[in-house]
Amino acid sequence: MRKIMDVKEAVLSRRSIRAYEDRPIRREDLEDILEAGMYAPSAVNFQPWYFVAIQNPEDMKRLLQIMGQVSQKIRPALEERFSKHPEIVEETSQFIRQMGGAPVCILAFQYKQDYPKSESTIAQSIGAAIENMLLTAAGKGIGSCWLTAPVETGMGQELRDTFAPEAGKMAALLTFGYPARIPKAPARKEGRYIIL
Repeated sequence: MRKIMDVKEAVLSRRSIRAYEDRPIRREDLEDILEAGMYAPSAVNFQPWYFVAIQNPEDMKRLLQIMGQVSQKIRPALEERFSKHPEIVEETSQFIRQMGGAPVCILAFQYKQDYPKSESTIAQSIGAAIENMLLTAAGKGIGSCWLTAPVETGMGQELRDTFAPEAGKMAALLTFGYPARIPKAPARKEGRYIIL
């Protein structure tokens, strides 16, 4: 019998995984992850998300071709952000190109083109759904990484046109798989909350 992880334990132990083992995720686990996303809170219950789970080799190949372009386009921003750490630039560029060998990638989109709420409100709802999926995966021992590089580079539309032409704007790309290695948590920054 598998141990179910406590919610706080899942929150504190979840890491962004950038290298995955070469083994598939069970369909039942993938469905649980997606269902957790569907149960996120959303502004006036719009449930404004649409997810495309990619796992078959042909679609994964198409995804990686597009992500190769994303890697090239995001590199100048990475070089500026990590100017003193070229190894991080290389590692991140390679991860974006190859998705760390993840057996499953989930593309997150708005369900519709437009909503009668602000973009920020809709983005927060989709973000809540994404976090639900990441934590559910962590509770099952499945690693994940949340990427916005396709959106930042303007490649979100190409991913939408390729995999979900009826959906709205792309929000993020998520990778899922069993971790090949688990990185140490970065230090938390001080002064990020106050209790009154």
